[in-house]
Amino acid sequence: MLDWLWVLTVIPSLGFLIFVHELGHFLTALKLGIKVEEFGFGYPPRILTLFHWRGVPVTLNWLPLGGFVRMAGEEGNFEVEGSLATAPPWKKIPVMAAGAVMNILTAIIIFALIMGVAGQPDAVGPVTIAEVADNSPAAQAQLRPNDVILALNGQKVDSISQLQGLIQDQAGKEITLDVQRTGTPEGTTTFNAKLTPRTREQLGPNEGAVGVVLDVPADQVVEVRYTNRLNPIEALIFGVNRTFTLFVEMLRGIGMLLGSFFGLADPSIRGGVAGPVGIARMTGEVARTGGLISYLNLTALISVNLALINLLPFPALDGSRIVFALIEWVRRGKRVPPEKEAMVHALGMIALLGLMLLITFSDIRNIWIGRDAFGG
Repeated sequence: MLDWLWVLTVIPSLGFLIFVHELGHFLTALKLGIKVEEFGFGYPPRILTLFHWRGVPVTLNWLPLGGFVRMAGEEGNFEVEGSLATAPPWKKIPVMAAGAVMNILTAIIIFALIMGVAGQPDAVGPVTIAEVADNSPAAQAQLRPNDVILALNGQKVDSISQLQGLIQDQAGKEITLDVQRTGTPEGTTTFNAKLTPRTREQLGPNEGAVGVVLDVPADQVVEVRYTNRLNPIEALIFGVNRTFTLFVEMLRGIGMLLGSFFGLADPSIRGGVAGPVGIARMTGEVARTGGLISYLNLTALISVNLALINLLPFPALDGSRIVFALIEWVRRGKRVPPEKEAMVHALGMIALLGLMLLITFSDIRNIWIGRDAFGG
């Protein structure tokens, strides 16, 4: 059954991000003297021409999915004056990269606004251990992944930030954790674990006081509190750091995904890939359960993902066009024949569409078998 909330949330989100991406190409092309024949809101068929800006018709189109920019020479006449194909590499590369750059900037701005206006999100719910570091105080206390921390020294714990604050206050002193464990022969059990958090002086690189990664499972979040609003400079720094971290994590994830196809990583990773239907489900679910801030967070995450995907050197993507421009630069202006480059991109587009169909089929299958939007 179609949930219209998916549609009503994903169209503004993806549409805005695609529009921003194309706007980057458009503005950079104009700045560098590349001839632009049309910039459109949405996708054809055309409804009307809104106005002309610097000689370029700006149009409104029927399909409300972002926008597009049509540059001279894109419809086969590669040698037309002012086309991107005839431009030198130092112009081609910024034009092709500008879409991804705009998506990166969009993510930074969204994250900064969230931290400056709402503050740091703090999920309230069962504080669960996701990972335990070897030779850490938690490991020595025989804590395990999936253990739930109920209290510290008798004080009830209901959020990660609260627990972290309590641990920091007790650094170097023995503490008692009330822990709940499931999956034991006795069923669900509760026990006490005694350990001593490390002081700042005792910490090595990338070590925590207790040696655990904490999580509140998404399906068990009771509410989300927002605390510690940042000033504009701090919020901007947070936005840059958060965006860079996500970019690196996504790049690593793509590497693991590719490795799974060659037997170098767990094949189950492929099940975490989502297409348009999957993204729509996630966006709708987040909008329903997490509210505006969670929806904006997911939009920023998708923006980073869109930037990264477009920068991949795969035919038909911006990254591959940058590669062709770099080849031309290395060869001192000797281009790969535009007809051959166009053929490579056409084959790449066919491959991408085929992959998208397979992923969409998987998304629909997940709906059919009742798997939730986040793969659970």
